[in-house]
Parts: sequence; structure tokens; C-alpha cells
Amino acid sequence: MPSDALAPADMAMRPVPLFPLRAEVAETGRPGYLGIAEFFRVLRRRASLILLVAVLGTIAAMVVIAKTVPVYSSSATVMVKLPDQGVDAANPNVVLTPNEETEIQTKVELLQSRNLARATAKSLRLADDPEFAAEKTRHVGPFRWVLQHLVTAPAISTDPEEQRKQAERARTEEIVNKLINRLDVARVARSSLIKVTASSTDPQKAARIANRTVETYIRGQVDDAREGREQDIKSLSQRVREVGGHLHNADFAVAQYRKQHGLIDAQPDASGVIQSNQLNGLLAQARADNAVSARRAASQASGATTSPLLAGLQEQETALERRLSELKTFYGPGYSEVTRTNAELAALRGRISLERQRIGADLRNEAAAGGARVATIQSDLGGVRSQTFQAGAAAVPLRALQRNAEAVNGLYISLLNQLNQKIGTPADVQPDLAIVSRAPVPDVPSRPVPGRALAMALPGSLALGIMLAFAVEAMDTKLRTAEQAERILGLPTLAMVPDVSDEAGPGMPISSLVTQRPISRFAEAIRNLLIEVETRGPRGRSRVVVVTSPSGGEGKNTIATSLAAAAASVGRVAVVVDFDLRRPKLGAQAGAKPGTGVVAYLSGGAAVDELPVTENEGHFAVIGVGEVPMDPGVLITSPRLPGLIDQLRDRYDLIILNAPPILPVRDAKTLADLGDATLLVLKWGKTNPEAARVAMEMFDRPVTGAVMNMVDYAVHAKRRHGDAIHHIANLNDYFDGPAPPAGPFGITRLARKLRRSVERAA
Repeated sequence: MPSDALAPADMAMRPVPLFPLRAEVAETGRPGYLGIAEFFRVLRRRASLILLVAVLGTIAAMVVIAKTVPVYSSSATVMVKLPDQGVDAANPNVVLTPNEETEIQTKVELLQSRNLARATAKSLRLADDPEFAAEKTRHVGPFRWVLQHLVTAPAISTDPEEQRKQAERARTEEIVNKLINRLDVARVARSSLIKVTASSTDPQKAARIANRTVETYIRGQVDDAREGREQDIKSLSQRVREVGGHLHNADFAVAQYRKQHGLIDAQPDASGVIQSNQLNGLLAQARADNAVSARRAASQASGATTSPLLAGLQEQETALERRLSELKTFYGPGYSEVTRTNAELAALRGRISLERQRIGADLRNEAAAGGARVATIQSDLGGVRSQTFQAGAAAVPLRALQRNAEAVNGLYISLLNQLNQKIGTPADVQPDLAIVSRAPVPDVPSRPVPGRALAMALPGSLALGIMLAFAVEAMDTKLRTAEQAERILGLPTLAMVPDVSDEAGPGMPISSLVTQRPISRFAEAIRNLLIEVETRGPRGRSRVVVVTSPSGGEGKNTIATSLAAAAASVGRVAVVVDFDLRRPKLGAQAGAKPGTGVVAYLSGGAAVDELPVTENEGHFAVIGVGEVPMDPGVLITSPRLPGLIDQLRDRYDLIILNAPPILPVRDAKTLADLGDATLLVLKWGKTNPEAARVAMEMFDRPVTGAVMNMVDYAVHAKRRHGDAIHHIANLNDYFDGPAPPAGPFGITRLARKLRRSVERAA
């Protein structure tokens, strides 16, 4: 902070911020973060707490180890039999397919399933084992009773027998839960090996549980396969019998329908088509033959019809006619031979006529028969077509019945094949798990392992101690260092005044230590404060310093009088004016007479020369309050106040105004407007930073700096804040006595606080 920061000319030239000094320092101050150095300082400050927590944690771990029942673990190893995999499947370097990975993971889940655990518990009779089965008549505590009646759902049945069964089932499930908690099933690396680990307080029981779990799984798999085979055979046999009955009914329905409708074939329309085609062929042939017969009959009517007999007769007729012609030529018509030839010719012609008549009748009969045959075939064709249509309509249900019978027959054959195949399957099934190694009886417990437990307890306790140390450090919100004052309030710390309440004698003011022990730490701190005050303002004239604090009990009276004593020791003429009109103390401490003082002057009852000025052992003057006024708030705004300050400037080099605290009243703001510097006194380890911050906001006046009062140098140095006190705590050669020891765990400091409380009460 520059020395002319409060100069009136400078303040008039630029806008004044809300807290000029505080704002400037806050901008140039260090940020409040936790660095490496501060981290280790916190560890050093809280080393006792950290070591205490570490020791207690280690002792607690040792007690827990001593009281913990040892638990033994034993493991059995099995190998999953994979298809197309040999012994190399146990090698973790073998690349398995996703399906094989899924199968192995499925086996892992099955080995830790509740059904397997339930079967294992039943096989080992864990219901009678005290380690797994809780006592049926054990005492129920109040907390468990509340959980049972408020959290647990009420029983559904009110029947005592049903409630007993529910309780038995709950007890069984509790045993299963405990067994599952004591089982650990894990795959060995990326191989097909699975390790089943069981834990128990009995080493033999641990090995027995691990082995029995694997055996129960394998035996259960074989039994399930055998039972499944028998159940499949039984189910298939029953199904075959049922389907056989359905098949018989379907075949009988087909036969009955054929009998009722006279159907031989399920496709009568096809046979009807064949018959129709055949009749059509016969009809065409008959029509052709009939046409031929008709033509022959027509040709016979015209004389064109002949036959072998007729042809022979006609040849004879021709021969007789030729002979008759010859006889007539030679002998004449009356010749006997001619007559006989004529008679033969007439007889022959009669025979020819009869033959022609016979042939004509035969041809006519043949033509009539051909026509009748054509008509018959046409009639038959019409009947076949009609029957085909009727049979086709009647065959539709028949085909449905046949399809049903064929479907039932196919199902029957399929079931029969399955039954035969299942019967032909061997009854003994190979399990998909093979035992690689059985679980041995362990010799040493798996937990607790004392060395491992202590190796974990010690770092854990140290970590807990460190966390508690930082938690305590975070909860310690009191102001202790200059860095905190600068970061939180934006104020430089002008002095760290040690706590010397034990060094001053009975009835002896602390300010007297400045002159009686001039090379003490207290005197050096007060002189340093005087130097800071004198160098942070204009030179060449008297100074008015306002001393205040956020609240009462901060030690501002001691700082005010000690600062005056330090000024007097270097030749300054100093006066302390007590403006704490509500709780005056300085006048009484200096031996002033009641009834006169600042109140009398402000109320117009006395002049400056009439004020009782008490010389404190000839070192500095003190002006007390006098009588406590009825309305201090109005009196402090008296127009006579600036005149009092001006007259004191003419008479003294250093005027110290002991102002009231900021938070309770507003008097300090009025006095700060008349002063050259303002000091904010903070009590080390007591002042709340939030209260100090609120006080600064309420004060709304420039503050020169903070004074950390009643600092326990030994404790402060031990806390290793990294400030000046930390580095000069052991430099006893420069002072008239060593710093008081801090004592283990702050015992000395606690004793000092107790003694102060007793003195205040007295």
C-alpha cells in the first residue's frame, strides 16, 4: 500500500472505491488455493491428529483381527466340455468362438444359481449347521422387530400350518443366501476352466461345500438328463397312442364315407373322364360303321350290292345266257336244249333275285343295328358324364377326409420315429463339466490375514487421519494468518501481536510491557505496528489513528494503549482517547475520576483544558469517557467532536481514538472520517472471518490495515503457516525470553484459557 493512499488530494482526483485499501490489496494478493507447500504444512499442523487416528485405526484393526473368526477357503476346478475342443480348451491362449464364450459364462451362472445352492444345502444338511441355519427360537431385538413389522410385508395366510410353511421356506432361503454368499464362482483367465471357491469357518466344511457343489451340478445334470429321457419316452408313448387312435378314426371315416357314397377312388372325375373318352371313341367308330352300312344299304337298293354267292350266280347266269344265245343261233327257240337252258336260266335268275333280297335285308338290318349301337353309345356317354359329375361332388369330402388321415398318419410316423430314436438313445448321459481338481482341505485361513489386514489398516488409518486433518482444517474458520486477512478482508496485516496475558503481573497493564520489557516479542510487535502506522500516511504532522474491531473482546483497548506506549518510548507525545461511550474501560484503567471526560466535552459541559488527562506512568496520556451518556449515538455526532480532534492535534504527535466495535454500533464510522488511519483489531483464532467481512461491509470506510492480536506464537509456529512467525519462532537470541511452549495437543493453551476465564469471573 503506498504511503499516500489516504492523501486528500489523491482521493479527490480519482473515484474512491468502497474499500480502497482492501480492494487494491485484494487485487494484488495471492489466491486462496492449496498448494504443495500448504498441503504439507497442514500435515505438519495436524500431525498429532493424523498419528492418533493412525494408531487408533491400527489398534482397532488388531482388535478386529483378534476377535474375527478365521475363515477358510477351498477351491475346486472344473472344465467345460466344448464341442470340437480337446484338452487345449483349458489353455487361455486358445481363441474361443462367441458361442463357446456364452456357453462358458452360462456354466458360471448355473454354478452359482439358487437352485444349485438349494440342492447343495439339502445334500449337506446345512439346515442343521449352526453356521448357516439361524436358531429358530433366537431372541429378536427391537430394531429387527421394527423391520419385521414395518418393512416386511405381512403374511398372506392366517392359517398356522401355512404360516409354519412360510417360516420354513424363509429359513431355507436364508440358508441358501448364506451359502451363495460363501461361494465364489469365477472363470480362470480366458480358458474353459471354472474355479468354484467355498468359504467357511471349518476348513473341512469349506472343501466339502466346494466339492459337493460341483458334484451336485454334475449329478443333477445326469439325473436331469435321465429323468428327461424317461419323461420324453413316456410322453412320446402316450402321444403315439393318442395319435394312433386319431389315425384309426380318420381311416375309418374315409372307408365309411366311400361305402356310403360308393366311391372307390378319391378321384372319380378322373376315371369318368377316361370312360367318357373311351365312349367318345366308340361312338365315333359306331357312327362311321353306321355310315358305311347305310351306304351299302343304299347301294343294294340300286343293285350295286353284291356278294360272293350272288357273283357266282351272276356268272352262271351270264354263262347260261351266252349258251342260250348260241343254242338259239344254231337250233332255234324250239329246240329242247334251248328250252332246258331257258328253264335253267329262269331258275337261276330266281335264285339271284332271292339272293339279292337276302343281301338287301342283311344290309338294312346291319344299318339299323349300327344306328341302334350309336344311340346306345350316346346314351352310355351321357350316363357316364352324369355319374362323373355326381361322383366328383361326392369326392370333395372324401378328399378332405383322406388329407386329414394322411396328416395324422404323417404325425404318427414322425412321433413313432422320435420314440424309436429316444428309446435307442443310451440312458447314461455324459455331463458337460469335468472335474479337473477337487477342493483340498485348507491349512491356513483365507481371512483375516494379519499381515495383509494391518498393511491395509495402517495406510487406511493414515488416509482417514489426513482426511480428518483437512476436515478439521476446513472447519477451523477463525482468522489466524496475514494471508487469511488479506484474502478474505483485503487488508494487509500490520502486526502479529503475541499473547502476553500471562507475562503481565497482577494489576499491571499489558501496555507496560513495552517499556518494562523493550526487547520482548510483544514490544517488537507493537513497535512494528507503530512503524507501519507512521509510514502509511503523510509526514510532518500529528496523526489520528482510529482503533476498532469487528466485535467486542478482540483486544482493541490493549492495542490502543500499547501503541501509545510504543510511541512514547520513541519520543512521541501520545494520547489515547476512549470513545467507547457505552463500555468505557481506559479511563477506569488509568485511574481517572468519574464524571468528567469525553462525554462532558461533547455535551458542552467542559473544555479541552478541563478534560482529565491521566498520565500513564508518565509515558502517554489517557482521556476517559467519564459518565456513560444516555444516548451515545447522538452524542458521537456532536459538532464539537472535530474541534476536539483539532485541538488534540495541536498538543500531541499521536492521537489514538479507541472506537467501539463495528458490528454493534456505528460510532467507529464517524470517528474514521476524522482520523488519518484506521486499524482493525482481530483476535487470533477467535475472530470469525464472516463476521469480519460483514463488519468491513458495514464500516464502508478506508482501513489502513489489520492487527492480529493475542497470537499464540508457539502454537502458530507449530501450525507452520509459512509466515514470519513460523520462521522466527526459534530465534530466541533476539528477544528477552523464549516463546512459551505449545504443549502436547494444545494442553498449555487450554490451561491458559481456563485461567483467563477464572480471572474474568473473579
